Amino acid sequence: MKIAILTQPLHNNYGGNLQNFALQTTLKKMGHDPVTIDRHLTIKLRTKLKLGYFKNLALYHIKGTAKPLWKNYFISKKKQAYVREDINYFIDQHINKTPRLYSDASVENTFLQNDFDVVIVGSDQVWRPIYSPNIYTYYLDFLQENKKIKKIAYAASFGTEEWEYSQEQTTRCKDLIQQFDLVTVREKSAVQLVAEKLNKKAEFVLDPTLLLSRKDYMQLFNGKGLPENKGIYTYILDSSDLKTQVVEIAKKTLGQALFSYQCDEQNVNGGKLLSVEGWVKGFSDANFVITDSFHGCVFSIIFNKPFIVIGNIERGLSRFYSLLNTFNLMDRLVLDDEKAVFELVNKEIDWKFVNSLLTKHQRDSIAILDGYI
Repeated sequence: MKIAILTQPLHNNYGGNLQNFALQTTLKKMGHDPVTIDRHLTIKLRTKLKLGYFKNLALYHIKGTAKPLWKNYFISKKKQAYVREDINYFIDQHINKTPRLYSDASVENTFLQNDFDVVIVGSDQVWRPIYSPNIYTYYLDFLQENKKIKKIAYAASFGTEEWEYSQEQTTRCKDLIQQFDLVTVREKSAVQLVAEKLNKKAEFVLDPTLLLSRKDYMQLFNGKGLPENKGIYTYILDSSDLKTQVVEIAKKTLGQALFSYQCDEQNVNGGKLLSVEGWVKGFSDANFVITDSFHGCVFSIIFNKPFIVIGNIERGLSRFYSLLNTFNLMDRLVLDDEKAVFELVNKEIDWKFVNSLLTKHQRDSIAILDGYI
């Protein structure tokens, strides 16, 4: 079947790009022909995000919240192209997609011009209003009269267990979601949110990145001549004193060197962003992982690496709770107690048990998806 995938804009988000790659790869293995609708923000929304940067910067200075990253807003298009060159190469090589679309009308026209059998909304935080170019697009408002195309949400996420929709958005999305043939979500808390707020049954499934094997990801970087690393791999999205302390404690306790990918301005000033292949290889190389990222946690599990995940409250904790509970790894989460790090760095993980759970959930998730396509 010809399948359209509607997800968050493809850019320099490693987890976002890899979940799309993983979903496409899974669908291809099932014998289908997937293409991603390459939806991007309008100029108006990009301007709004820049204004939001200044607001968040003020909150950082006044309340000590996470410091916003200026690099996504204020570098030239030429500089952006250079900085993201290796990431864009991965997207072009591994993701089948439409040309970039900057409006709701262009998305609708793409569906009019292509005879899609199925549309899949997901994964990632596609149902979080603050992240989506138009929240109604991700509930397929433009296809409400189309009864021929099958409509599925796969591992859609609200990003948080708090309900962030306005009353108007709730009413409209409650109506739109009724047209979906299947609704699956990435967080267990979202099953209840969909039922209570949108009056629709939803099923829990794995994030698409967890549907592929370790070997699938190793094929991305094997033979690429990427540098070999050993020690503690740190992937931190938002810096904080706690995270710095956790890294230092782990370094001293384990007596191992650090290698890292830090999401801060240095990446822009210093050169290109790390390639997607290099980012994934970091987990394969690591002896230990410290991260505050959902997908950083995911790839630690895929590559069976002992890890500590530091709760990223600003970006939403429900994702971490759901993922870690699924694999009986809640003890790997650190919220505000750096003392727990001393115990965690030396505490072994029963990977045989974790992998058995992963195999079961992979089988169940793929069966649910396959049953509706």
